[in-house]
Amino acid sequence: MPKINIACFTLLLFLFSCYSKAQTENKATNKESHSTDKGSAFLNPNKADCISLPFGYSDLSKRKTVDSILSAVQDENKLKEINGLQFEKLIQKDLVLLPEEYDVLLPFSTSVNEKYNPIKIASRFLCYGDYSVYFMAVYNTVRYAEPFIEKIYLVSTKDGKLIDMKRIYLNHQGEMGFASYTLFNIDKNKIIALQDYELTENPFQLKPLKKYQILPSGKFARYFDKDGFFKNNEEQGLVKNHHKEGKWIETQPNGSLDVQKYPDFTDSYTYLEAEYKNGLPAGTWKFYKLLQQYNEKTGEPLLNTRKKGLLIYTETYREGALEKREFH
Repeated sequence: MPKINIACFTLLLFLFSCYSKAQTENKATNKESHSTDKGSAFLNPNKADCISLPFGYSDLSKRKTVDSILSAVQDENKLKEINGLQFEKLIQKDLVLLPEEYDVLLPFSTSVNEKYNPIKIASRFLCYGDYSVYFMAVYNTVRYAEPFIEKIYLVSTKDGKLIDMKRIYLNHQGEMGFASYTLFNIDKNKIIALQDYELTENPFQLKPLKKYQILPSGKFARYFDKDGFFKNNEEQGLVKNHHKEGKWIETQPNGSLDVQKYPDFTDSYTYLEAEYKNGLPAGTWKFYKLLQQYNEKTGEPLLNTRKKGLLIYTETYREGALEKREFH
């Protein structure tokens, strides 16, 4: 799934902190005051509004066909349950840079339904020890007569400050009938299961189910049922205490690069040499061009042709946070 970009994280962090700052400093600028007004209703501290678990689509393992996916996405009872989170608190679009923008092509107009505010925070949330995990909905207000929830993020906070974010739900209607979906389930142990689906000319792709856990630091980390060596078509490495540990090789689509700005990056995939410590990114990550051939009929990559190409850029992490990115 696409990564959350640095700009999004920074802006959201500012949004969370501006209210408490304004309470103690009455000399804020007009811009800061404007942000305070929008951010003051952002968080709900009332523990009585914590949701009960499990929550979500508990039968993810049974959703393996197009019909079963569509029935889940269109299930009115499940939509009522999700809307029951009470997405009522607005976040102004000028205060939040969405990590994943719409891909709108002609003849659609980006001004359609512009009167609707597309981002809302739910009143009900997930209690997790010292943390509160909020549900943030992003509405599609562009293509359709009635706005609907296209994305839902889990937003981990502590003492009113943003710690991390993870997208858990997607209902993206693309061109020519193509669509992308993500369904989620949060079990009683607060393990978050995510299942991605793509309806394309293939015509249907069922992605591997992935699980996540909120660490003691408040960060989201991949969760594995079993320890030991793990390997699939996208990644391989050691699992320790249910989390990634040490060196990992990951060959996945990379949405972090602007192809126009970096024309040498002609493939959406990279070959990543990553390192983890207790489930979080650590040390220096090296992103290489992934050299691979494609099936002429389906357009899908041929896994047995994959090779590491030239180094594109590196990322340096400290305590799970990105410190710097350098291009080569």
